[in-house]
Amino acid sequence: MTMSLKEFKLLHDEDRFVIWLAKATEVGRYEKYGILHVLYQLDSFYVEMSVPKALPENVEFIAFSNSYRLLPYLEKIDISGISKQQSI
Repeated sequence: MTMSLKEFKLLHDEDRFVIWLAKATEVGRYEKYGILHVLYQLDSFYVEMSVPKALPENVEFIAFSNSYRLLPYLEKIDISGISKQQSI
Protein backbone atom coordinates (compact mmCIF):
# COMPACT_ATOMS: atom_id res chain seq x y z
CA MET A 1 0.00 0.00 0.00
CA THR A 2 1.33 3.41 -0.98
CA MET A 3 1.47 6.09 1.69
CA SER A 4 1.18 9.80 1.02
CA LEU A 5 3.38 12.44 2.61
CA LYS A 6 0.38 13.77 4.54
CA GLU A 7 -0.41 10.31 5.95
CA PHE A 8 3.22 9.83 6.95
CA LYS A 9 3.35 13.17 8.76
CA LEU A 10 0.16 12.37 10.70
CA LEU A 11 1.73 9.24 12.23
CA HIS A 12 3.32 9.20 15.67
CA ASP A 13 7.13 9.38 15.67
CA GLU A 14 7.52 5.69 16.57
CA ASP A 15 5.21 4.59 13.74
CA ARG A 16 7.02 6.85 11.28
CA PHE A 17 10.33 5.30 12.30
CA VAL A 18 9.02 1.74 11.84
CA ILE A 19 7.66 2.52 8.36
CA TRP A 20 10.84 4.36 7.37
CA LEU A 21 12.96 1.42 8.53
CA ALA A 22 10.84 -1.13 6.65
CA LYS A 23 10.16 0.70 3.37
CA ALA A 24 12.69 3.47 2.76
CA THR A 25 15.45 3.21 0.15
CA GLU A 26 18.64 5.23 0.52
CA VAL A 27 19.10 7.63 -2.40
CA GLY A 28 22.13 9.70 -1.41
CA ARG A 29 24.21 11.28 1.32
CA TYR A 30 26.50 14.21 2.01
CA GLU A 31 28.21 15.85 4.98
CA LYS A 32 28.19 19.57 5.72
CA TYR A 33 29.21 21.49 8.86
CA GLY A 34 29.72 18.26 10.82
CA ILE A 35 26.24 16.94 10.03
CA LEU A 36 25.65 13.82 7.96
CA HIS A 37 22.56 14.13 5.76
CA VAL A 38 21.10 10.94 4.29
CA LEU A 39 18.24 10.98 1.79
CA TYR A 40 15.71 8.17 1.53
CA GLN A 41 12.81 7.66 -0.83
CA LEU A 42 9.60 6.35 0.65
CA ASP A 43 6.76 5.89 -1.83
CA SER A 44 6.13 9.27 -3.52
CA PHE A 45 8.13 11.44 -1.10
CA TYR A 46 11.52 11.72 0.56
CA VAL A 47 12.78 11.50 4.12
CA GLU A 48 16.02 13.20 5.07
CA MET A 49 17.86 12.01 8.16
CA SER A 50 20.33 14.50 9.66
CA VAL A 51 22.87 13.19 12.17
CA PRO A 52 25.28 15.56 13.96
CA LYS A 53 28.68 13.86 14.18
CA ALA A 54 29.26 15.35 17.66
CA LEU A 55 25.84 14.25 19.01
CA PRO A 56 24.69 11.23 16.96
CA GLU A 57 21.81 10.60 19.35
CA ASN A 58 20.18 13.87 18.15
CA VAL A 59 18.89 12.49 14.86
CA GLU A 60 16.35 14.62 12.98
CA PHE A 61 13.98 13.40 10.28
CA ILE A 62 12.31 15.67 7.73
CA ALA A 63 9.76 14.37 5.22
CA PHE A 64 9.11 16.34 2.02
CA SER A 65 8.01 16.06 -1.58
CA ASN A 66 9.34 19.30 -3.09
CA SER A 67 12.46 19.07 -5.22
CA TYR A 68 14.44 22.05 -3.88
CA ARG A 69 15.63 19.97 -0.91
CA LEU A 70 17.13 17.46 -3.38
CA LEU A 71 19.71 19.93 -4.76
CA PRO A 72 22.54 19.09 -2.32
CA TYR A 73 22.19 15.43 -3.28
CA LEU A 74 21.96 16.05 -7.02
CA GLU A 75 25.21 18.02 -6.89
CA LYS A 76 27.00 14.91 -5.53
CA ILE A 77 25.86 12.49 -8.25
CA ASP A 78 28.71 11.44 -10.54
CA ILE A 79 27.40 11.55 -14.10
CA SER A 80 30.79 11.21 -15.79
CA GLY A 81 29.99 7.63 -16.82
CA ILE A 82 26.74 8.76 -18.43
CA SER A 83 28.34 11.49 -20.52
CA LYS A 84 31.12 9.11 -21.70
CA GLN A 85 28.52 6.55 -22.71
CA GLN A 86 26.54 9.08 -24.75
CA SER A 87 29.59 10.24 -26.69
CA ILE A 88 30.39 6.73 -27.97
